[in-house]
This record gives sequence, structure tokens and C-alpha cells, in this order.
Amino acid sequence: MQSTTELNAARRKAVAAAGIGNFVEWFDFALYAQFAVIIAAQFFPSSNPSAALLSTFAVFAVGFFARPIGGIIFGHFGDKLGRKASLSAAVLLMSAATIAIGLTPNYATVGVAAPILLVVWRVLQGLSAGGEYAGSSSFVIEYAPKGRRALFASVNPVATALGTVGGAGVGLLVTGILGSAQVQDWGWRIPFLIAGPLGLVGLYLRSRVEETPEFEAVRRAGIKSEHAPLVEAFKVAKGRMLLLVGWAIVNAVGFYLLSGYMIAYMTQHVGLSQSEALTAYIVALLVFSVASPLAGLATDKYGARPVALLTAAALAVVVLPAFALVGVGTLLFAILGLSLYAVVVGGISTLTPLFMVDLFPTRIRYTASAVAYNVAYAALGGTAPYVATYLVDRAGNGAAPGYYVLVIAVIGVLVALFGLRTVYRPGRRGVASPAVAAADDGSKVSI
Repeated sequence: MQSTTELNAARRKAVAAAGIGNFVEWFDFALYAQFAVIIAAQFFPSSNPSAALLSTFAVFAVGFFARPIGGIIFGHFGDKLGRKASLSAAVLLMSAATIAIGLTPNYATVGVAAPILLVVWRVLQGLSAGGEYAGSSSFVIEYAPKGRRALFASVNPVATALGTVGGAGVGLLVTGILGSAQVQDWGWRIPFLIAGPLGLVGLYLRSRVEETPEFEAVRRAGIKSEHAPLVEAFKVAKGRMLLLVGWAIVNAVGFYLLSGYMIAYMTQHVGLSQSEALTAYIVALLVFSVASPLAGLATDKYGARPVALLTAAALAVVVLPAFALVGVGTLLFAILGLSLYAVVVGGISTLTPLFMVDLFPTRIRYTASAVAYNVAYAALGGTAPYVATYLVDRAGNGAAPGYYVLVIAVIGVLVALFGLRTVYRPGRRGVASPAVAAADDGSKVSI
């Protein structure tokens, strides 16, 4: 048995490995959205810029449709063999696919092969992302001490936001150093090529961390699924998977409108420059990164249900004012509007990994949470930028996506009111102990 000192050291390593792995994953995954307008011109030439951008966001969505498959693949091996190996493979795949995007010739060079290859690389990115978030959520929260599970859950959204900031920061640097023509021609490829070294860093950190105490306790106790993890998940946890889908939809639309759409919106419809849009975007994601652990602390103190109800209701209240502020057309108001929106989405995003772990027994946790989470993201996360672009184009109203988010926020309120009655109570101890793991039969999960 590990001493307290050894366990604390292992926890620090787990937080670093999960956090930096997620940083690498979403640095890579978010680059596509940040350079969506340029990619539209490079791979989907068209006399209609809106049509080209819609094509680009459609390919963005394709990556999300691959995520449930990635969740099944990585989840199966993560539940059977361990989180560590599965997560290491996920970060390698993401890095390789992102480098490939940076090296792919454009439409003018190879014709229709260019968008086809782009789709292939996005599918590989989607497979990787489908295994990453659920696995790293299990990994870091299974190490959490008593009364700190929600705070540990905030590691993943913070790392995701900072990874996105890292990609945006590189994009801002490239935009500032190179001229517009150079960025359009070849400069946009530079951030994608940085994915290689970052992937190696993530792989190294994950190779130095042990499996979680909870997973090891289940393995030592000989607790196994009667069937494949996917079959077992649908057999014993269908209701909880649907509950997670409901909440993850709110997270997916909320976060990917922020990280996947707003730069294109600010540059094409509001009239901000690329550097101004990236600046507002980076500030908002930093605000998100502060809001997430604060939401984790609040959840550890007051419980998940009141925090979920508050954040979902707040999203419904602030989304239209946030769009109105961004629509003023100045950098200051864009920062204010996006930051207001980011505070609320940060709280929503912290609850998601907590639910991904707390709803499911250890032996099927990776698979069940990955499938439910990624189905939600495939259905409404990856399509959020596409839907937003379509709504603005059809309605001629820049605030149209805000009404879409408003409807989704109502779903979150209903999930919090009627679904989250016993999910996570203040002071619940961490489950990284043999005693709890030995009771891992599904009937003793909190829902």
C-alpha cells in the first residue's frame, strides 16, 4: 500500500499527465477551428465565402462523428488493459493526424484529393479525441482525495482551454510575424507542424505515471465485466448514459461555439481583424480556465445539482447579452462578451468530467462515459459551428446562434432539476480505495 507521501506524489504526476495530455490533444484539435476561414480558401475554393466556410465546418463536424467510434475502441482497451496505455496511444494518434493536416497540399495543387485527405485526417483526430477526454477524466479523478473530486475534475477543462489558448497563441504569433499573404499561403501550416514535439512530451509524461489505485484495486480483486465493456455498459447503465448525454449536449454546444465558431464570427460578421479576434478569444479562454476550478471548489462544497442548475440557468440568461456585446464591433466589447459567456461555460465544463466518472462503475467507466459523452459531442458539439454559420446566413442576424444556445441551456436546466438528484454530494470521499472498488458491481453507484 502506498504511503500518504507516495500517494500525493502519484496524484501530482496524474494531474500533470492528464492535464498536459489534454493540452496536447486540444492544442491540435482546436487549430482547425482557429484557421477555419483560411482552410476554407485553401481546400474549398468557392465564389461564395459562406459556402466555403460551411464546407470547412462540415469537415470539422466529421471529426466529431468519429469520436463515438474512438470512444468504443479506446474505452474497450482502457477498461480491459488500463487507462495508461490507451491514453498514450490517443495522444500519439492526435499528433500524427495534426501534422498530416499541416503537410497536406491544397486544392490548387492536388485538386479534389486535398479535401478528401483533410477528411481522413479529421477522422483520425476524432478517433483520438473520442478516447482522450473520458480516459483522462477517469485517470485524474480516480486519484482524487476526499472532498476534492470536483476540483480534480476541473483539470481537464482547464487543460483543454489552455491547449486551445496555446494553439490560438501560436496562431496569433504567426499572424503577427508574417504578413497576411504569407499566412494565407503557408504560414497557417506552422502551428499544425508543432504538434509533433508536443505529442512526444505528452507521451513521455504518461509513460511515467502508474495506473490509478482504483483501477488496480478492481484488477487485483478480479472484478471483470460479464461481457465486453460496451455490452455491459448498455446492460447496467443505460439510464446513466442518457443522463450524461443530456448534460454533455449543453457542454458541447456551449464550449464549441466559443472555441470552434467565435473567431470566424468575429472576423466575418463583426468586422474584427484576425489578431483582434484571437486576442478576445484567448482572454475568454483564460477566464474559462479560472472559472473552472472555482466551479469545482463550489461543487465540492455544495454538491453538483445546485451548481449544475445555477450554471445552466446562467447560460440561458447571459448568452444573448454576450452576443450583443461581441456584436458591437470593438475589441473591448468582444472581450467582455466572450468572457461573460466563458465564465458560465467554465462551470458547465467542470461538471461534465465529474459526471463521466461518478455515474459509472470502474470496470466499464471508460467505455460508458466515452460513448455517452462522444455521442453528445458528435450530434451537437461538432455541428455547433455549422449550425451557427447556417443560422446567421439564413436569418441575417448575428445573434441567431444565441437563441440556439438558449434552447440548449433549457435542456441543461431540466437535466439538473430532474436527473441530478443524487449524483454527487458534498464531502463524498474519493473512490481510490480497495474497499470501494471491491463493491464495483454497478448497483452501488450513486445513481
